[in-house]
Amino acid sequence: MSLPLSAQPPLAWLHGQPGAHGLLRTEASDFQVDEELNFAPSGAGEHLLLQIEKIGQNTQYVARQLAERTGLKNRDISFAGRKDRHALTRQWFCLPWPIKAEVPWQDWQGEGYRILQVQRHHRKLRLGALKRNRFRIQLRELSDPAAVLARLPLVQQGVPNYFGEQRFGIDGGNLSKAYALFQGQSIADRQLRGLVLSAARSYLFNQQVSARVKAGFFQQVLAGDVLQLDGSGSVFRALDDLSLLQQRLQQGDLHPTAALCGLVSSDKAQPAAEAAQAEADWLAPHAALVQGLMDFRLKAERRAIRLVPQQLQARPNGQHLLLEFALPTGCFATSVLRELVQYTDVAANRQYGD
Repeated sequence: MSLPLSAQPPLAWLHGQPGAHGLLRTEASDFQVDEELNFAPSGAGEHLLLQIEKIGQNTQYVARQLAERTGLKNRDISFAGRKDRHALTRQWFCLPWPIKAEVPWQDWQGEGYRILQVQRHHRKLRLGALKRNRFRIQLRELSDPAAVLARLPLVQQGVPNYFGEQRFGIDGGNLSKAYALFQGQSIADRQLRGLVLSAARSYLFNQQVSARVKAGFFQQVLAGDVLQLDGSGSVFRALDDLSLLQQRLQQGDLHPTAALCGLVSSDKAQPAAEAAQAEADWLAPHAALVQGLMDFRLKAERRAIRLVPQQLQARPNGQHLLLEFALPTGCFATSVLRELVQYTDVAANRQYGD
């Protein structure tokens, strides 16, 4: 059994631990997220897309409320992404609705959320059907605003693509459940089991990235690396022309990847040579988690280790700082923030960075 997540050493910072401190989510509206779909609504069809603004409620709560108010089942309500309750978010939900039926969407609104627009579409909205999330984040009571601003040019070049703290549950509870699951304890709830398995994979990914940062290989192409094209899921192995690939990496065209552990179905997307040995060394201390994921037959995948925030801007106001940027779906704003400032998340009553 590993140490609890809160008792483990912090993940490595790319440019060293920030010196400035500040407060995050003093108010829910300090953390705003806007979803951008990866398609345009068709304007016709037997499904309704609802853009909903919520505050103080989580995504599942809104989905349940929509089911109750429309007379549908919980499973009929889908959404593109899950968003924290301690934030002001604008996100998309979907439900089936007959083409000729009246759409009384005003009656579907509830406490903590409101419907901004309704669009018809020809098919159900799937989880992950997002191009990006746009963030507007207010950091308050900064101890050294100038120091935070000085780190912005470094962060604009990319940060470690860590999974955020929320992936692991309160005080890393989902990871503890993963260890118990792999030791024979059953989890009947399918959704909870999926969250637990995801936490284990995310933890292993973070450990690989942190080890690579510490080794000085974060922005270096290793022989046999699995590289991902920027903005694409396409990957390939770096076996030839390493100097050219290194140049493309520095230009932001390519990113090294790390393993999302599971059963390997093809060697084509697996590292070789120097990169394979390094990855094996980094995962060796976590053999029980790696084996557990294989036993549950999760499919091995790759994820880019570098996250480049898009359109990053900062607007200082005394001891406060407003940050605006966009990230691809599945990436965490906190991974950007932790490279800028040691923040205390007031909503979670927990500090990250010390």
